Amino acid sequence: MTPDLYENWPVSFDPPTRRIVDPPRRVLVNAALTVAGSSGGGSFRDGTPLKIRSEGLAMDVKVPGLLSAWVKTSRGQWLCRLSFDIPIGNGKGFLRLEGQWCPADAATPVD
Repeated sequence: MTPDLYENWPVSFDPPTRRIVDPPRRVLVNAALTVAGSSGGGSFRDGTPLKIRSEGLAMDVKVPGLLSAWVKTSRGQWLCRLSFDIPIGNGKGFLRLEGQWCPADAATPVD
């Protein structure tokens, strides 16, 4: 974790609106909730070509990840900082995301 993650974010209230998770915590990441607009997509029968379904990101999966920080928005919503891999549709590769800010409900703790 970068110690200067919040260096430009002064806090004067308690409890703070930001938090480092050290060591990072293991979580299960719902990929559909991590990237804006990815949860409302179509289905396998929506006319998306097979080559796109095969080599596009598989956003309908839950994958292991690490949670390293929290922040609260001015609207009162929590965001979590996650690192995880999103597989491609055919399972032959993945996109690695490091330090992706996501809605809190995208992550479920793993005990």
